[in-house]
Amino acid sequence: MIPVEFELAGKLCLVTGASGFVGARVASRLLAEGARVRAFVRTAAKAEPLAQAGAEVFLGDMTKPESVAPAVAGCRVVFHLAGALSEYRPISYYRDVNVGGTRALAEAAISAEVERFVHISTVAVYGLDAGTGIDEGSKRRKSGSHYADTKLEGEEVIRQLIAERGLPAIVVQPAEIYGPEDPNWTLRPLELIRSGRMILINGGRGSIQPIYVDDVVEGILAAARRGRTGEAYILAGNEVVTLRDYFVGLAHAVGKDHMRSIPAWLALGLARTCELVAAVGRTAPVFTRQEVRLMLLDATYDAGKARRELGLEPVVSLDVGRARVREWLAASSAHGGPVGPKS
Repeated sequence: MIPVEFELAGKLCLVTGASGFVGARVASRLLAEGARVRAFVRTAAKAEPLAQAGAEVFLGDMTKPESVAPAVAGCRVVFHLAGALSEYRPISYYRDVNVGGTRALAEAAISAEVERFVHISTVAVYGLDAGTGIDEGSKRRKSGSHYADTKLEGEEVIRQLIAERGLPAIVVQPAEIYGPEDPNWTLRPLELIRSGRMILINGGRGSIQPIYVDDVVEGILAAARRGRTGEAYILAGNEVVTLRDYFVGLAHAVGKDHMRSIPAWLALGLARTCELVAAVGRTAPVFTRQEVRLMLLDATYDAGKARRELGLEPVVSLDVGRARVREWLAASSAHGGPVGPKS
């Protein structure tokens, strides 16, 4: 039986996606708290800060199952954060990473007899327009997004392996993660806002429940320590905000105060055209249908289970989180750093 407080210090922990926005922070916290870390990354250069901090860097690719099993060998804990999210790729790529890669990793973890497997999923598995008060018992469903739908399929793989083969997994489902350096809910919108290309869909009427990155990291580690095998935990901020208000708050950080709005049907048509033009020119589209669907989010969550069982109480309010983003932007500008998604 897993103890109430699972000890991470001294254990070898594999962190997939360790050079990513959240993964790098999880790996750093583990090192700071005395765990041994193996960072699973595609390129060594991005993991250099972790290597300097004492992590073992393991080069691999979630689309290549043969590189996964050696990464798990000898590890006692796996934190699975690698995933395809914002890249403009066909659904087959998302499925290779979010489903096939997840299966290969979980099966390797079973063979290696790991003690804990923390799978980072998303609240998007409940649908992009799930409604109000969603909790871990709510129905999971597809929504037409490559990312959301393949993350749902990946989570179903984990649930199947828990039930059929005893995978000691805990599922963590964060809401919209933001903060300095975040490519998806911070840098990409800021890039569009600054260039005048940010467009609200249907007036930005949908609702989201964003959570600051530090609170997400705290929740992931709490799930490893105190989560119950086979259970899922929603991580969401304490404040519900409309998409319009969220993006206007970001716009103020870069001195903007106006964004256009168009109906969803038109936005989807324009995005499809952008994708076709980009395919012909072999360039990245200006915006995609996936980004449009994410701009139609309309869901709020009950994160009480994480509060009760993990002891997680988000401490960074939306005002404080946005202030930290503004401070980071000012510091980056002062040092000549770019503000935009990293390639």
